[in-house]
Amino acid sequence: MRLALKRRWPWLVAAWLPRTDGKGRARGELDLAWCHVCLAEGHATGGAYLDAEAALPLVFCRRHGTWRQDFCRRCQPHHEPRFSWRSRIEFTCTDCGVPLRTNHWSGPKPASECPSEDVPRALNLLFAFDGELRKALLGRSASLTGVGQVSARQFLAVLHGLTRALLAPDINRTSRINLFNSPLLSNMPDHDPQTWEEQPFHELSPAYRAHVSCAVIALLSDEPVSRLMSGVRPAYEWHSLEWLLASTPKWVQAMLIQNCKDWPAPLRVRVGLHHSRTGLDVADILAQFHVWLAEQEQRQRERVSLIG
Repeated sequence: MRLALKRRWPWLVAAWLPRTDGKGRARGELDLAWCHVCLAEGHATGGAYLDAEAALPLVFCRRHGTWRQDFCRRCQPHHEPRFSWRSRIEFTCTDCGVPLRTNHWSGPKPASECPSEDVPRALNLLFAFDGELRKALLGRSASLTGVGQVSARQFLAVLHGLTRALLAPDINRTSRINLFNSPLLSNMPDHDPQTWEEQPFHELSPAYRAHVSCAVIALLSDEPVSRLMSGVRPAYEWHSLEWLLASTPKWVQAMLIQNCKDWPAPLRVRVGLHHSRTGLDVADILAQFHVWLAEQEQRQRERVSLIG
């Protein structure tokens, strides 16, 4: 109440974190992620344990430059963290009881095969993008990679649209994010979507936000930066916005064309050129996709009813 979280974040879950899914992830309309240094400082001074920015879907703590985390790193928790009283209040893992301020996570290990000089360069780019995202989330204008200064609304609209396109399943239930291999992250995303439902950026874990952010930087940047952030070797086509538009399923292309009206003008022009070149009937494609999706959902309900 003192931090006015309910007023600032109306959909903030009352128990601080929603239930986990059994895989160490907290999921819900709004996820919290914390910095263990902030927790330790709060414990030492008797101050707040989670400040209002814990609800922002960021990768890094802006005060300490540390990777944020959203579950206990000493076990695979099945319950949300909780506050407990010992000599003073602690924010602890419900499953193993360990204070989360003692969870020292330095972030994902960099890819072993990348040149050593690539890691700090990529890290600086990701940290800068995360900082601009923070500005946009707080309603301020921000600098968008490859574009320049844009309004908060435009920044978030681009991030929303590209996240949707990168994580959208195709007919084989894979997605374009799996083609990105940032040097900051040891493994490729290996995204295997089981449903056609949208996965918003704010519901991703900090590590997955890093995957998506690196991919967005790659899509909007010039070729050298794009290759750095996506891990694409010189012999292969680099990942640009034009590449994404040409390689995604038609319903994703139509979705991007329809939603780019809220994007900055330079990006709208690039999407418009793709639309002109392909002649896609956006309304018809999206209508067909929604009919097909409704049929798939009906078949799934019928299977469930038969098994039940």
